[in-house]
Amino acid sequence: MAAISQKLVVIVIIAIIAAGVIGWALGALTRPAPPPTPEKIKMAFIFPGSITDTAWNEAGYRAMEAFRGKHPEVEVAWVQGVYDPAAIEPTIRSYCEQGYNLIVGVGFQYGEPMAKLSEEYPNVYFLAIAGAPQYVGPRVSVADVRTDQSGFIVSYLAVKMSKSKHVAFVAGMAVAELSRSEIGQRKGIEYAGYDPDAALHVHYVGDFHDVPGAKMATTALIEEHGVDVVKAMGDGVQLGAISAAKEKGVYAMMSGTYHPEIYPEGMLMYEVWHWEIVFEEWYNDYVTGKLEKEGGKVYWLSLENGGLEIILGGGLVPPELQKEIQTLIEKIKAGEIDTGFKP
Repeated sequence: MAAISQKLVVIVIIAIIAAGVIGWALGALTRPAPPPTPEKIKMAFIFPGSITDTAWNEAGYRAMEAFRGKHPEVEVAWVQGVYDPAAIEPTIRSYCEQGYNLIVGVGFQYGEPMAKLSEEYPNVYFLAIAGAPQYVGPRVSVADVRTDQSGFIVSYLAVKMSKSKHVAFVAGMAVAELSRSEIGQRKGIEYAGYDPDAALHVHYVGDFHDVPGAKMATTALIEEHGVDVVKAMGDGVQLGAISAAKEKGVYAMMSGTYHPEIYPEGMLMYEVWHWEIVFEEWYNDYVTGKLEKEGGKVYWLSLENGGLEIILGGGLVPPELQKEIQTLIEKIKAGEIDTGFKP
């Protein structure tokens, strides 16, 4: 009798377990599947020079940090000093292989290799800063800055502040935003009532990182032509040109960033580039699917969208001239002044 009771208990237990398993299985079949885990967005930034150059690379780095602070959901990686053409494509490819969705090359030299690699990596979107528009494609965008606008202001202020009426533009190479600045500077000098062929002395060093060469060229312009206002642009070139201006005691103007501590007694103007404006717009176009639907495009920093900011040196520019400069800025924004370039 006891044996029969034990068998009955075992049968009941097995039946209960079986019913539980069947119930779990049925529940699993009818239970809605959990939502898929969203793919982590990974964004890489490649800089051709040093992020402490006070100019091009530092402006890009500061913008990257501003973007990262606003978007903690994005995994950000970056590398500096990728200037050698032989290193550019392998660096971009490495980030593609690591699963980065968005890759930014902060320099005109990244446009061509990005266009090439976009054919190999259909899930990666590229942005070349100061990239040539011919590289725009289904997954490649480029961005640039309206230095014709800031250049106009630069030269108008420079020639007005100059006693000798000889001003200089010392830059890395005659490409992209640098040559565009020269166009705007010539227009600004004309607007001020002077001949740009006589007043503007331009020297392209030929290498963005040649600090000694930029310093030597700037010194020569000051000594040979009586230049007393120097506009500098381009990575280490800016450091060299400003160093010469300081030694010679003439005015200077910066491009890219705001560093009032570098030459407070002689810095007339800071031309600040806020690339985070472009990074934000490009990122939004990616997450909303606009890039996938419409393909790449050209993005601009300008006075109108706040990506291009003019800051005058503290106490160096007379109040009346400050008012003139502000009026010119507003006229440029309103389209009332021709700065020599149209996107």
